[in-house]
Amino acid sequence: MLKESIFIVNQLNKEPFLKNLTFPSFEALSPLMLLEVLNEVLTEIQPKYTEIIQDKTDEERVQEMINLLSMLEYEPIKECCDLQAIREGLDTNDKVVIYPILFWLLQDVSTLKRKAYLSQFTCEIEVPEFLHHDETLYIYSNKQKEQIQKFQQTFVMYEDLQPLSVSKNNAVVENRTMQNNKCSLLKQKEMLHKELESLVKSPDILLKASRQLRLERERAKLVARQTTEQEEQLSQAQKRVSELEEQTKGHLVAGDNAADLIVELKNEIEANTVKVMEKLPTELEKMRKEVDALQKLAEMPVVTAAQLLEMKNQIQDVTSKIHKRTVKIIIDQSCEEDRLKSIREKASAIHQTNNLKAQELQDLKDRLAFVERKAKVSATQTRFHDGEWGLWDELKCKKINLRKKYEEVDGLKAERAHLQGTKRVLKQTAQYFHPLLQILEAEKDKTGPSDVQRKLERMAFVKKKDQSQTDMCELRRLKAMMASLTSYMSTLREERKAVRQQALEDRFELKRAYGTTALNEKLKLLKDENAELERQCNDKQALLETTKMKLKAAMFELKAYNCLEARHHTTKSVKAKGTEPRSRTNKTK
Repeated sequence: MLKESIFIVNQLNKEPFLKNLTFPSFEALSPLMLLEVLNEVLTEIQPKYTEIIQDKTDEERVQEMINLLSMLEYEPIKECCDLQAIREGLDTNDKVVIYPILFWLLQDVSTLKRKAYLSQFTCEIEVPEFLHHDETLYIYSNKQKEQIQKFQQTFVMYEDLQPLSVSKNNAVVENRTMQNNKCSLLKQKEMLHKELESLVKSPDILLKASRQLRLERERAKLVARQTTEQEEQLSQAQKRVSELEEQTKGHLVAGDNAADLIVELKNEIEANTVKVMEKLPTELEKMRKEVDALQKLAEMPVVTAAQLLEMKNQIQDVTSKIHKRTVKIIIDQSCEEDRLKSIREKASAIHQTNNLKAQELQDLKDRLAFVERKAKVSATQTRFHDGEWGLWDELKCKKINLRKKYEEVDGLKAERAHLQGTKRVLKQTAQYFHPLLQILEAEKDKTGPSDVQRKLERMAFVKKKDQSQTDMCELRRLKAMMASLTSYMSTLREERKAVRQQALEDRFELKRAYGTTALNEKLKLLKDENAELERQCNDKQALLETTKMKLKAAMFELKAYNCLEARHHTTKSVKAKGTEPRSRTNKTK
């Protein structure tokens, strides 16, 4: 309230009120004086307010005040939001009601004046409900609305033109000056007309002279234009001369001959001829084609709205077809992804088995390297307990292989448990739905999905048999290859042992017979034989690995082909079974 009262005092001390009030004096005002201040502010906003209030009772004055405030779109304060409370406050001249009203009115007096002025002409007359059916009143109310709209439009135009308006005094002064200028110009015109009449007695001579003068002026313009063109040509020629002089100076400095310059000129002429004869015609043809295309476009008839609608409909049809095709492609891709997932899983399983086999081969290679190292040690040293170290290493390798086998067995057990659980769930669902399907098939006398499932199971069983037979053949081949490899390795070990024993015996014999030189020669021969045997063994291992990889790749391709063939066959059978009942229903129809 304090801020509101200070603002009210400041606004009342300004124009157009000029009250010369202070804050204490304003607070000390009596209720009647406050009411007079409010009436003065309202009369400033609405000049006819004093005429309306005269010769009226207090209740009528309060009602008129409330009507004016509602017309000015006054929103009551939160403390006194009730209209009855506002009416009582205005009747008793309460400060709690009058201060907010004054504060709101004095915030923007100019806009409120405009609202009050417009409200005189834009307020619609309210017609009672029992007179709504009267046609004359309805017509007059519509006319009133039209007049209000016209008034609003004219007022907007007036406001737009108001800043551009000129004052009356300035307009009068400008009009007088223009009239004076008009009189002076008329006098000058009369004087010039009299001078012409006095000078020119024969107008034909004057016209001829004027024509000749005009022709001479045109000739002078042509001469000036020709001189400017010649000056430009002269300046261009001077520039060309200066360029040629610079070129000659450059050639003299470089020490060029006339023959070289002639060759350069010939080359330039050839390049220019190539441009003119080859490049320019192609460019001209391109330009002609573009011009022809543009002419065709210009000659084409204008597309009508109906044609545009047809084209839009065609575009929409094409877009819908594209959308359907994309959806179909996405579905096919998802099916292919499922197939690829299964193939990838099988490939990962085969890859794991390959890794295990590779690890086994690596272990065999390590054992072979260890045996070779042992042979070298036995050749250099005189120890005879090499068999114990070999047994120890073999035991270590067997222990590592056993651990790997145990890990593989644990993984297979976990997979088996998971597969058994899924199998159990699938059996339960099949047992639950199988009798229901049989009942439905018996009711409709149709071969349903149960028969299809049986046929599919038979086909899958046959496929599995064929596949298992092929897999068994491949496994037998692999087992035979592995058996041959193991037999070869065992024979190699036996040969190495025999060679080692023979080497030891020969060593002692040669020591006794020939000495160290002959023994060294014999040792070299044995080493060469051992190297050849190792090379042959490595070649055979490489051949075995390549054949094994080829066999596994062939098995993988065969399995993938069998899976795809089985799925294709199942989809065909399902489609055939789905089309049979439709054809029967069509026949019955």
